[in-house]
Amino acid sequence: MRKIYVIICLFVFLGISYGQTKNNFMLKAELMYGSILQHTERLKTLIQDPVVGCELAIEWQTMGEKEWHQYLNFSKVGVGVVGLNLGNPAMLGNLYAVYPYLSFQVFNFNFVKFNIKGGAGASYLTKTFRNTATNLEVLNTGNAAIGSHLNVYFEGGGSLVVPIGKGWAAVADLQWNHASNGSFYQPNSGLNMINTMAGISYTPYYKHRYRPIWKHSKNVPNVFSMELIASGGARQWYYKDTKLYPTGSFVAAVYHPVGNALRLGVGIDAFYDGVYDGNHNSTWQRTYIFTDEIKNKMRIGITLRPELVAGKFTAGIHLGLYVLNPIKNLEPYDAAKLSALNKPLIYPYNIEKEDGWFFSRASLHYALTENVFLALGLKTHLQKAEFIEWGIGYRFQQKDKKLFDLQ
Repeated sequence: MRKIYVIICLFVFLGISYGQTKNNFMLKAELMYGSILQHTERLKTLIQDPVVGCELAIEWQTMGEKEWHQYLNFSKVGVGVVGLNLGNPAMLGNLYAVYPYLSFQVFNFNFVKFNIKGGAGASYLTKTFRNTATNLEVLNTGNAAIGSHLNVYFEGGGSLVVPIGKGWAAVADLQWNHASNGSFYQPNSGLNMINTMAGISYTPYYKHRYRPIWKHSKNVPNVFSMELIASGGARQWYYKDTKLYPTGSFVAAVYHPVGNALRLGVGIDAFYDGVYDGNHNSTWQRTYIFTDEIKNKMRIGITLRPELVAGKFTAGIHLGLYVLNPIKNLEPYDAAKLSALNKPLIYPYNIEKEDGWFFSRASLHYALTENVFLALGLKTHLQKAEFIEWGIGYRFQQKDKKLFDLQ
């Protein structure tokens, strides 16, 4: 599992940094100070002191070698390395992460600049449930938020840059950071953090730095495309699980460009989740199900799919509504046990007790050819991860209409 995440991290970074001017880079060093958000009761006793640490990063300025550089206003690509003390050495320990990111310029004046950035990579946490629990049969005796050392890592936020002179600048950020394993191993509440950052940046070749120049580029064709994606994965449902349950999804989606760097799609998503086999009721009373039936493992939803397009990559957040969801009438456990439920399409719910009607996905696609692409997704119910999707897709589009820069 660890090797897979490392390979993905390197794969993403090498793909987006290819073609950059090698001397047109900037080095950054920032101190971090913040807090863990208590998004679940499991974190109540784990959160103690503030989160403190640092981040080192290197950024390259895109110069226009590819058309998407201009489409994204000559954004910067970077790689960050993070080290954090999570404020509870005995239970949470430290977090170490490496992640590639994109930094988008919002405004650029001589005296101040403002950027927003987003990225994803891999993280390693020193403390998990299994090396902190005093009793492996009781969740609250250990780190009830993290079930594995290796986790995904997300970071996003805004950054102020104030030039000082001779290549130096003061930088300050406000960031959201997240680490979890996508429910591959339980427990997996994950960690959400809000961190402030302050530090300096230095451009070694500032005297000979090239500035990107706008030049004529063709607009993305204003045509529809269709994509089919098949994905698979595995997960645990309960921290006492001794095996992984298979998961999968199949998606059919239609997209249309919204400008040169954005596209908007709608999709039909079918999901399979093997955890609903009726074997968890004696240990975890969340879903009132005692039979192993295929109908309880299937869900179908519709999704709105805004996505950013950067060369071979597309990344977005998909927002979904279940239209077929047999599990909704089997949760919460106590209510379903008391009487048969018949919930409408949309209804109020407590995410601590049931999945609900809304789902979302953090999505990343990488084009291998004009038609074939790799797909990676993290499906969630609000702040709770359900599973990671590892997939492959096929894109149907007009042969004479180039939608992606694959050079």
